[in-house]
Amino acid sequence: MKYFTWMVPFMMAIVGTGSASAAGVPVLYCDAPATAKNADVYKAACAEVAREVRLKFPQLMVREGAAADKPVGNVIRLDILKVDKHAIAGRLAWSGKKNSAGGYVLGPVITTTISDAELNKRSLREFARGLVMASKIQFPKS
Repeated sequence: MKYFTWMVPFMMAIVGTGSASAAGVPVLYCDAPATAKNADVYKAACAEVAREVRLKFPQLMVREGAAADKPVGNVIRLDILKVDKHAIAGRLAWSGKKNSAGGYVLGPVITTTISDAELNKRSLREFARGLVMASKIQFPKS
């Protein structure tokens, strides 16, 4: 028995218009910590948060760097309040394109601490899952 498959190239283009997101696609901003001492933990946490947020918003875009002024569009910001090899504390802040002048909604602070070991992928995944679940992110309908 022969099977024939057709391969069709799939291409996707993202056109930048200067706004944070086009057509309501949320953007997650991950600002690097001030010191590079624990940058590896921060980057791993950002990746896990993005993974968890994508379960709710599959088209999520991730941008590194701070958003000094609130960008236009549906924006999620990861605020890491404390990070070291054994503990991480942070919250999510979000704002929709309709309430861009009103600032951000701040989610609850979630903390994960391991006293006898360093943070690992599993503990960061649990931190991210708790952060996203506790935040209950919702954007206003356009």
